Amino acid sequence: MRSTLLAAIATASLVGCVGGLESGTPDPLESPDGDGNDNGDNPSGGDLTAAKQLFDTDVFPLIQKCGGGACHAETGTSATLTRFVANDAARGWQIATNYQALVGNFAPSAAPILTFIKPGTHKGVTWAADEETKITTWLTKEVELRNGQTTPAPTGSESLSSATERVLSEFAGCMTLENFQASNMKAWGDVDAENNAECDNCHATGGEGFIASRAEGPFYAVVSTKKYFFLQYLTVDLTQGAPNAKVIINETSFRGVYNAMDPHREHPRFNLDNPGMTALESFYDLTMARKAAGLCDPPRALLNN
Repeated sequence: MRSTLLAAIATASLVGCVGGLESGTPDPLESPDGDGNDNGDNPSGGDLTAAKQLFDTDVFPLIQKCGGGACHAETGTSATLTRFVANDAARGWQIATNYQALVGNFAPSAAPILTFIKPGTHKGVTWAADEETKITTWLTKEVELRNGQTTPAPTGSESLSSATERVLSEFAGCMTLENFQASNMKAWGDVDAENNAECDNCHATGGEGFIASRAEGPFYAVVSTKKYFFLQYLTVDLTQGAPNAKVIINETSFRGVYNAMDPHREHPRFNLDNPGMTALESFYDLTMARKAAGLCDPPRALLNN
């Protein structure tokens, strides 16, 4: 696999026009990916027990404020599809971490659980300083374990979170509308799914937290400036540490929907090998070529909402 905690956490990462959760999932720590889904979000195959403990103890109680009324509760009945607050605390971590609309790539600088709340514009919800610290500590442990970076970095060195922000800004500075058009990224708008659906039926203007449009200008304007939407297509590989962090295609976000993994079981199925993916690979290659040639504009920070 947004503008408040998520007309993105207010809808869902790559969840289509319908969505929901089912219980009865296996023990997350026994799965091939270490968190319940073998979808590539734990590239090092790390033991995530320590991160889960931090979530269970410090973070799950905090997100209860998001589950009240008709908001983000697992069994919520509103139009909101990001139902990341589990009814059962034992399943809280698995459900929350399967929502890229909530955790991004787990780096605190790119996780919507922090970035969408910081502006203070999402229905009056804010994190107190100690709450933000707890969430940051948990995310930091997740990103370290999932990327195999368990040895403490030297004092004063760049953190994984800072590296994420750095390479995202550098990549954004290398993107151009011309390359977006040349790659045919508008193909995402007419990618076919079940029931005669096409992606832009639901996502033309960013519905459900994902944008796919045949209108190239508005499509590019969103993906190239707004972090939440950017991260649906591209993410950061941190497996080689902060100095070697790099932007890569976000196969995880698409694989979770394609494989009908929670919380995407009701999204219409589609072919993962499609013209949109071909276009994304082309756009990525053209952008990286521009970077290699030293033709990029200055780094440009992506907007958090």
